[in-house]
Amino acid sequence: MPVAALLMAGGSSALLAAGSSAAAHAAPVAGPRALPVPPAATDAWATCPNYAYMVTLPEGSGRSTFNRYDIGTASLVPIKQFDFVVNAIGYSKTQNLVWGVHSVDNEPDTLVRFGSQGDLVEVGVPEDSSGTPLTEFEALAGTVDGNTYIAHTRTPANHLMTIDIDPASSTFGQVKTDVALSRTSPGRSYLNVGDWDVYDQDSLLYAVELDSDFRKLVKIDPATGQVTDAATVTADLPDSANYGAAFMEDGSGNFYVGANNVISGGTPTGQSQTFMLRTGLTPALTTAYGKGAALRVNDGADCLLATDFGDAPDSYGTLDDSGGPAHVLSSYLHHGKKLRIGANIDADLDGFSDADAKVDDDNVPGMNDEDGVPAGTKFTSTKPKLTVKITNTTGLAAVLAGWLDSNRNGKFDDAERAMVPLSASATSATLTWKAFSLPSASAKSFLRLRIYEAGRTEAAGRTSAGRTEAGPTPGGWVDGGEVEDHEVTLVRTTAARAVTAVSKPKVEIDPDTWPANSDGPKDLDDDGDVDQHDLDLALAATGFVLRPYLLLGVGMVLLGLVILIVALMIGPKKVRRRT
Repeated sequence: MPVAALLMAGGSSALLAAGSSAAAHAAPVAGPRALPVPPAATDAWATCPNYAYMVTLPEGSGRSTFNRYDIGTASLVPIKQFDFVVNAIGYSKTQNLVWGVHSVDNEPDTLVRFGSQGDLVEVGVPEDSSGTPLTEFEALAGTVDGNTYIAHTRTPANHLMTIDIDPASSTFGQVKTDVALSRTSPGRSYLNVGDWDVYDQDSLLYAVELDSDFRKLVKIDPATGQVTDAATVTADLPDSANYGAAFMEDGSGNFYVGANNVISGGTPTGQSQTFMLRTGLTPALTTAYGKGAALRVNDGADCLLATDFGDAPDSYGTLDDSGGPAHVLSSYLHHGKKLRIGANIDADLDGFSDADAKVDDDNVPGMNDEDGVPAGTKFTSTKPKLTVKITNTTGLAAVLAGWLDSNRNGKFDDAERAMVPLSASATSATLTWKAFSLPSASAKSFLRLRIYEAGRTEAAGRTSAGRTEAGPTPGGWVDGGEVEDHEVTLVRTTAARAVTAVSKPKVEIDPDTWPANSDGPKDLDDDGDVDQHDLDLALAATGFVLRPYLLLGVGMVLLGLVILIVALMIGPKKVRRRT
């Protein structure tokens, strides 16, 4: 799009020209031609990077910069500056490349393609179905669904075009569909959305419609152009010069949008801010992230996959930057099927370093997704074990692994791991750890559980630094499953030992049948012998308090002995007979 028009709008949603006809773009030129196929990319991502990206146009510059965008902090990491204005970008998960347009003044925009290093190739003006290049094509917003580029156009006004971007296709570079959107924004000749992105689960486009009086979450059917109001989010999103970048997380419906320059009290604040809308909830739950510098002209692309993270203190390696655990949801990999610990799960932007490991439990009101372990769970030192409920509709075998910080050193050591294989039909699993010593009667600690699809391992290069153990680790990215972190209590117990009392049968002190959270005794000696304290506890565990009766019996025997001794000392009395 013309740079002047972009600058007037303060973002990628520039003022649309009215009166353009739907047929204007198809005017023929000098015969059909073949759009040249670009050379093979040398900088394609190896796989979906699970990051957001943004092109920005610095003030006073006619050259866009390609950046990696940190949603949580609203910060940009520049990758490459282009030689011209690039807009309306989208990420192809089929090609692991970004597609967009070179905005050209007074001429149709041209398709461009680039990868992780920003090595841009200009492909050319899109064509109609006869192979004729379009005479009018200016894109405001764009995204990519597989091998299809989806553009919201300035000319033709308020249209949605889909374009074939598969280099191997016989229709590469041609317009596949061209429909007008079903409505415009109030008082305008276009739908005022700065960017849009497609959701893999329903194939619809999502965007924030901006007006000084309202903000709405809208969804658009790319086949028909039908615009549907999904939620009014005026109270949740601030007024802004524009919402120029949109990022949809596949597999969850978490939708991230950035306010270019937040307006407060009618005055621009000079700050940008990104928000998350959980579109799968009613009403959509909004989360605000950090603020950054104001943005003028920008557009977003992403490969964000629904991912579950942990929430233990970061000494355990919880945050992404610390090599923390991350599971791309099985519902994304298998389109709605589940592999979970417990019943619930949610996707987040990153892990949470929380002193109580409860943030991920509570961040979605009304749903505790960390539901595999009951609150207040306790582990005995002699036989630490835990039975965990499992949800698995994938039809795949799985593995459950758990790390119990039994030495309480603030990290999960190799020797603190327990594992168990699971059949595809398993609904629960029991993990058993090695016995441990505990200097006090009880102490707080942390537990990490991870469930994996069979055969999956943490991605190379993203596991926790310095770990040597084979198989599952407490950190690193993996496809499928879930991670849960929990604060738990460790309880000191002794090994089972026999106790015999009078005619009562043998009594065994067994932590499995004498749970630490029962109403019975809370502690046993750790001295390895059977002393009176152990005897008292053993007898109490039978429900029959025997010690008072033993003491009474001993007392009666002693009393009898005293009487006998006294009698012997006095001797029998002589009886005098009468004669």
